[in-house]
Amino acid sequence: MLPLLPYWVAPAGGTVTAAPPTVPRPDAVSIVSVNVLTSNTDKPAVLAYLRSRDPDLIVALEVDTAWATALAGLSDRWPHAVVQPRDDNFGIALLAKQPPREHRVREFGDAAVPSIVATFADPAGAYTVIATHPVPPKGPNYARDRDAQLRAIADFVAAAPLPCVVAGDLNATPWSAAFRDLVTRGGLVDTALGRGVQATWNARAWAPRIPIDHILAPPGTEVLRRAVGPDVGSDHFPVEAEIRLPASR
Repeated sequence: MLPLLPYWVAPAGGTVTAAPPTVPRPDAVSIVSVNVLTSNTDKPAVLAYLRSRDPDLIVALEVDTAWATALAGLSDRWPHAVVQPRDDNFGIALLAKQPPREHRVREFGDAAVPSIVATFADPAGAYTVIATHPVPPKGPNYARDRDAQLRAIADFVAAAPLPCVVAGDLNATPWSAAFRDLVTRGGLVDTALGRGVQATWNARAWAPRIPIDHILAPPGTEVLRRAVGPDVGSDHFPVEAEIRLPASR
């Protein structure tokens, strides 16, 4: 239980809410990460949810061709999209209101699943977003692949010239060794700290649910809001964060 203690020690003035922020902060970045579930047929529910939250950035996981087409319907509000659909469960997309300064699709580790790395600039400075979805640790080989991907991301973050935000379905709980290594090695902070254990999977089961979808940020980040979103027909609940990145970047 000791590794979970920081999740229950609330920060000063910290609150947990699933409602969208009432007054967007111009100096903040809002992010939603959602594993849409490839087989989820309720695409209108996902799109309506994303429009209701209206984040600056959307990370979508398990994006196949049908989901890529559905997400294209959001281009009026998120005109800048990097989409890598696949016919398995590891297609990925990053949607943004503002154009990235640069972006690329790359693989971390040896599992041959794509991640998206994009750099953005706002009035406070530049930052990098890494959208990723490692394989689930179903057996020793998959566990090794997941761990290797998270380790490679941590090394990338540690060496990056800009502050990094890591978002996605990491298939790792905060109390797992792979997750702890990621945040320690990469110098990252879990935006859920102080807000309880915000479980995201399995949305189709009443219990037990575990937190495997995450938004991680650099040290010194002010977390204005962090919450789990509603049921959108997936086996994952979305995660939402509004953060103010360090002013020194």
